[in-house]
Amino acid sequence: MMHRGRGSLICVWLGMWGLGIARGQEIPSAVGPVVVRGLSVYAMENEQNFPVVTRDSANAPFRQYLTIQFDVLADDPPLLKIRFWHCTRDWVPDNNVFLQDETHNTSFNLSYRTSPNGVRGYAYRYKNRFPDEDDIVRFAYSGNWVFRIMDNDETFVYGEGKFFVVDNRTPTDVHVTDDYLTDNASPMNQIHKVEVRIILPDEVEGQFYSTVDVYQNWRIDHAYRIDASDRNSYTIVDGYNTGRRRFSVSNVFPGNEYRKLDLSNVNRYPNRSLVRLVEGADQERSFWRTGPDRNGAAILGRFTGINSDYLEVLFRLDLTQASLRAAMVGGREIFVVGQFNRWQPTVDDMLVYDEDEMSYVVRKLLRRGVYDYQYVTGFRDARSRTVLDQDWLVLEGNDWRTTNTYRAFVYYKDPRYGGFDRLVGYGTALSGTAPAGSY
Repeated sequence: MMHRGRGSLICVWLGMWGLGIARGQEIPSAVGPVVVRGLSVYAMENEQNFPVVTRDSANAPFRQYLTIQFDVLADDPPLLKIRFWHCTRDWVPDNNVFLQDETHNTSFNLSYRTSPNGVRGYAYRYKNRFPDEDDIVRFAYSGNWVFRIMDNDETFVYGEGKFFVVDNRTPTDVHVTDDYLTDNASPMNQIHKVEVRIILPDEVEGQFYSTVDVYQNWRIDHAYRIDASDRNSYTIVDGYNTGRRRFSVSNVFPGNEYRKLDLSNVNRYPNRSLVRLVEGADQERSFWRTGPDRNGAAILGRFTGINSDYLEVLFRLDLTQASLRAAMVGGREIFVVGQFNRWQPTVDDMLVYDEDEMSYVVRKLLRRGVYDYQYVTGFRDARSRTVLDQDWLVLEGNDWRTTNTYRAFVYYKDPRYGGFDRLVGYGTALSGTAPAGSY
């Protein structure tokens, strides 16, 4: 049964991801009976669609929409709202009353369904599309956007995410080629060079087309920025006075194909039982490749009924002494990363050595599905609970045959309202020689 609700909530447990709490805002204590988990955001109805919606022009109606979905464990359905903010290219919400339309940036009436009988991991599933059918939430300006799920008084933040709105004003082509970093030894000398070519509507306005961000797969928090004003020796912007621009970045490590976590077999991994992968503990993969992956996307929607429940998964990583020394050099630690934490690890994703398992382990509560994942190393930041100076290659390897999806976003510095960042072009390209596969 579909319901719609509105109101406030007193207390909540929160597993934050992605954007993080705003500066100066404290994370609320876990003092209440409500749990929010499994937050995802994607375009249209396919959860494997990257969270970007496009329209033909700034004033054209949307033919696409964004879906925000999450699960709630509570005795009664909590009454929530989702609020949206337009951001700069650096994901900082704009302090501009013209961009932050108070009338059309918040949805109070959120639809939800009760969980199937026998499911214990959640009680209510919220799934809503934006712009909404009631024409309450509108994305008046293209650009980077963030949202937060909150109570009516905006006392608590239950979850948050990022997405993109693009006006198709600038034709954009993306090309990926294999290249070398001559200063590095193999295989760390293998890189992808990404070129983004755009056609300007008017060369006179070319000064406002100064920046392109490139994203590898679903790593929204790890952009490769190409900016005309930077001094990065690995980026180039050229084509001035031609009506065109070419933005290129030449130090993109392809990495390795992702590992696969497949929780689809109910007999192998029954509900309410600890998941120990039958293949055994994971191993370090510096010099070997796996099969094709989904370039960072997850498959969850096909699992319905009693099989839509959450499972406790035990990730295990078995390392040789040599691999351990390389991974933890300088005091680094190991973290698991995947779509379940939006490809941005936190301190909650850190592996610790378990004597009984004789390997490094971490437990994660995941909705039944199929996930891509990897192991990264980095340094914990206790205050922000984030992972700094992340290394995605030391445990996983690097090979330019790896198939990655590269997405390029073209920014336009709109001079109106004191200046703000719009997105006016979007393009994608696939790298590698392996097939763009499915499991």
